[in-house]
Amino acid sequence: MALTKDQILQAADQLAAAGTPPTLAAVRSAVGGGSYTTINEALKEWKAKQQAAVMPLREPAPEGISKRLDEVGAEVWAIALELANARLTSEREALEATRQQLETAQQEATELADQLSAELEALQAQHQQATQDLQTAITTLEQLRQENATLSRQLATTEARAEETTKRADDLRAELQHAHAENTAQRQRHNAETQALQAQLNTTEKALQTEVSNGVRLTLELTHAQMQASTAQQQQQTQQERHADEIRLMGERLTTAQAEREQALQAASATREDAAGMRGELEALRVQNAALLNTLKPVPAAPTVPPLDQMNLGL
Repeated sequence: MALTKDQILQAADQLAAAGTPPTLAAVRSAVGGGSYTTINEALKEWKAKQQAAVMPLREPAPEGISKRLDEVGAEVWAIALELANARLTSEREALEATRQQLETAQQEATELADQLSAELEALQAQHQQATQDLQTAITTLEQLRQENATLSRQLATTEARAEETTKRADDLRAELQHAHAENTAQRQRHNAETQALQAQLNTTEKALQTEVSNGVRLTLELTHAQMQASTAQQQQQTQQERHADEIRLMGERLTTAQAEREQALQAASATREDAAGMRGELEALRVQNAALLNTLKPVPAAPTVPPLDQMNLGL
């Protein structure tokens, strides 16, 4: 609710009745605050009314003087009153000039007080806003720290998975090399057996040619050897097909492991990039926080203006 002139005049009357000079500070304290300018204008009106209540001297001559002076007494008293009134008028004019000067100085002091109050409120609002911005920056910094920690943990997990995938790929590669070596060894064994059977077959054929008389027996032995050679070849083919299937499965497993390893490496790279970006944002936020702290350094104190009731205004 705005302060009214009646409230100011009433407070000045109460202070004057209590024997307290109705200064700006006293009236402002009595009404519970308000603008110095508003209070000053109302006090001017109140003081003007108080001065208007003072009337010029219009007292009759005392009875003793009237009896002693007789004829000239009244004239002398009138001259004295005229001189007194003239002196009073001169003093009033000088007092009015002094009052106007004091009112001008008081008006300037009042405007300065209002300006300082507004500047103080603005500084307080800026300080409050800066405090809120600092708190927001601290909260954001803490969130970024937590996100950075989470990304670091994710990066460590991804690197561990990539390392495990690489190890699995190495194991599969070793198994594949072992399967190749074993297949080569089996081929060599089968080739040796085939060569031995072929040599036996050749020996049998030679024996068949030299021993015509034993043709039936040799024919049976040759047939048996051929059957053994065919069986060995079938077994060799079956083993080769089985090893080929094993090699194919090993290759598929190796391809899958390599694909998983590539995916893990790509995820680790993306996590590193995210972490680098978060570190950049964290560094930028630290720089902003430092700049904000510099802006919050204590500003030079405004010149202290003494209370208006303590100023030597002569009122």
